[in-house]
Amino acid sequence: MRKNLIVGIICFLSLALLSCQQESTRITGDYSYKLSGEVKLTDADGEVTYRLLHRNGQMNILKDKSDKGRYLITMNEMNGGCYTMTARLNGDNLTIDQHEFTANILSTNTIPDIELIEEEDPSIVYRITASGGGTRNGHILIITEMWDGYQSGTPSATLRGAEMTIIAERN
Repeated sequence: MRKNLIVGIICFLSLALLSCQQESTRITGDYSYKLSGEVKLTDADGEVTYRLLHRNGQMNILKDKSDKGRYLITMNEMNGGCYTMTARLNGDNLTIDQHEFTANILSTNTIPDIELIEEEDPSIVYRITASGGGTRNGHILIITEMWDGYQSGTPSATLRGAEMTIIAERN
């Protein structure tokens, strides 16, 4: 009787441990992503809306071992940019914590009603604060981030109301 109880407890603990590991591994891993969106830049000349050309790269999601329920997300852009953020997963909903990074954003080509960012000017750097959330659907993550910031060296030149969409698919 006692032996059966011990075997039962071991089986139960094993199943519980496996289910915890499966939950974290369902989101952890390597992804390919594409980021796109629009930014509103305001300076002494007024406000202009720009559409970013698609940015793509690799996203890696790891479980943060120091904080249960938190994940570390690293985004490596194909053309060299890289930043890290943290997030929490609740079911299929991902909440991304506020994080900061820098980005080069200007040089434009005008088309009716919107300007495309064709080439980034390395001399124009924006300090950006972002946060957001997303949903998981199988091996696909859809993340929406809001970006706000200012141009380094010219705090009156601001970036606001920028909504970025990130589509990531597990490799």
